[in-house]
Amino acid sequence: MLAQRSGLEPCPEPLTIQVMRSTHFLIGILFSCLTASLSFSQESSSQTTRAANPAATPTPTPETRKRRSVVEVEEAMSKGQDLLFKKHDAKASIDEFKRATKLDPWYGQAYLLLGLAQMQLQQWNDAQWAFEEAAKVEPGNAKAYLGAGSALNEQKDYVAAQKALQRSLEIRPDSAEAHYELARSLWGLGKWQTAEPHLRQAIELNKDYAGPHALMGNVFLQQEDPEAALAEFEECLRLDPEGSMAPSVKEIIVQLKKALGKK
Repeated sequence: MLAQRSGLEPCPEPLTIQVMRSTHFLIGILFSCLTASLSFSQESSSQTTRAANPAATPTPTPETRKRRSVVEVEEAMSKGQDLLFKKHDAKASIDEFKRATKLDPWYGQAYLLLGLAQMQLQQWNDAQWAFEEAAKVEPGNAKAYLGAGSALNEQKDYVAAQKALQRSLEIRPDSAEAHYELARSLWGLGKWQTAEPHLRQAIELNKDYAGPHALMGNVFLQQEDPEAALAEFEECLRLDPEGSMAPSVKEIIVQLKKALGKK
């Protein structure tokens, strides 16, 4: 192969598979979580008054217990989101999201945020569980399957990841992140020809998405097209010059230019 003749070995695991390779997936969920409405009812002021006067407080009914539980869930979610999004303390936010899921085991958003925080800490197995729980309580939530697939990719369980990501795309076929993650799964399974159309779709859906360009560069190396590979790696670097992939991408760009006789 050309890559071998030029001294460039196609990466057995593509450049995109880095600690921060799920950045765009995380951003997508971050945005949806920040804009999601948490519609919780509040206890009335009369209840507060009764709480201040124990003698006037009746025995809690199932309805008042439910309402108080809802308020506790709201508080846990609010604290968790503040820790995760504003204070960038993913570790501390996990306790709050876990508290919310215990108070309301059917609250899919809480599982999604829990998985997101665990992904940031590279707790791949825990994140997988959280996203799978989100999918159980919300079977039509594409992000739950996307999250599970991404976590499985990180653990190199590409067969299971492929299944989860295909389900995500069945629900939302216009997800650039899901197409990219599925391409990663297929690459990991050695099916780079099948990965290529998903990469092209990801790029078409999100032209500012750096990751697919790096993986496409690897695909072109497999196709023995170093010129096209170079163009993809350069585009990746242009889109994300300070990202975690940048050092590796810069290195392979230098190698490709040297092999092609370019400066």
